[in-house]
Amino acid sequence: MYIGPNILIPVNVRLINHLLIIFVFSLAFIGVAEVMYWLYKKEYLRAKAKYLRELIDQKNDLSSLNEPFYACVYEKWNSGEMPLTEANTTCSLKFEHN
Repeated sequence: MYIGPNILIPVNVRLINHLLIIFVFSLAFIGVAEVMYWLYKKEYLRAKAKYLRELIDQKNDLSSLNEPFYACVYEKWNSGEMPLTEANTTCSLKFEHN
């Protein structure tokens, strides 16, 4: 009757090994996901900052034909009325109809 515990020990060791492997792969997946998230967020913020700099420059260029459009986008965004993408869409629809 001593065979019973010998059979259970390899099963427990195998179970522990599987759980350890699952845990390590889960940590690796979370690590890669975090790195990708922060890299893309950094790139997104850089692109948004570049767009805002261009928007402000074009809004301040009174000789530009598109100055009213850029002024509209900047004012809606700067007042907090709406997010930048929504302000861009709203103003482009507004100036498309005119």
